[in-house]
Amino acid sequence: MPFEVPESWCWTTIEAICSKIGSGSTPRGSNYSPSGIPFFRSQNVYDDGLCFDDIKFISRDIHQSMIGTEVLPNDVLLNITGGSLGRCAVVPPIFNVGNVSQHVCILRPVLILPKYLHAFLLSGYFHKSMEVTGSGREGLPKYSIEKMLFPLPPIDEQKRIIDKIGNMMLAIDIFKSASEELE
Repeated sequence: MPFEVPESWCWTTIEAICSKIGSGSTPRGSNYSPSGIPFFRSQNVYDDGLCFDDIKFISRDIHQSMIGTEVLPNDVLLNITGGSLGRCAVVPPIFNVGNVSQHVCILRPVLILPKYLHAFLLSGYFHKSMEVTGSGREGLPKYSIEKMLFPLPPIDEQKRIIDKIGNMMLAIDIFKSASEELE
């Protein structure tokens, strides 16, 4: 194991804590619509959330033909190619439905809180452990994600970790704001 974890934790794989791991596809001929089902590309996925600027849409018919790339509330989206490799976001619980391009991987967590998975994907451990392939446009293959070792704490500990991260981010924002005022 990469490092020791507390006795109440266990080592598992990302595959074991997700009911879905898979990337999307691009509609044939870029069949975008002026409205309809949101279609997320890598430029819509940021560590602090989904960006709806420059969002594309697909029709309900195209969505049905691409049902394997369907995004649901609480999914975690991970950019798996190019310069934004490793950026990730949690789909809000109030979100309805969408789809993703082939540059974005859907992780559908079970047995784990989506925000804890998100925190893990942002960790230095995850970024050091990524087995990236390709030379021109780097990519993170599905099998590398599935087999990656994952330190799994009990749910209560996941909640405490998420709360602690939230408090630390708030403190950082306050410090940053105060620093900008001083300048």
